[in-house]
Amino acid sequence: MPTTNKNEANKALVLEHVDAVRAALRAEPASPQATQALDQCDRLQLAITQFHAEGLRFAAFTLLRMTLPPATPLGAPVQAAAQNLKAALAAAGFPH
Repeated sequence: MPTTNKNEANKALVLEHVDAVRAALRAEPASPQATQALDQCDRLQLAITQFHAEGLRFAAFTLLRMTLPPATPLGAPVQAAAQNLKAALAAAGFPH
């Protein structure tokens, strides 16, 4: 019976959610907030792929803070994607 690496499966699922946030941000009107959040998506993706726990925690915290209420001026699609990312991070056991 083949074994599945749960960490790899978790990583792939979380990366899908990072891509969803990225897509929602690209659909937003151009703004400094969207650009900064896209940069954080890149940082978070790198930290996840390298499983750099402190980098992952910091990038996730920053991205979620930028994209979730009350601090965000970004639209509902971004906020929904960010909320889904937050849930995926929690389910995967990744720090955020």
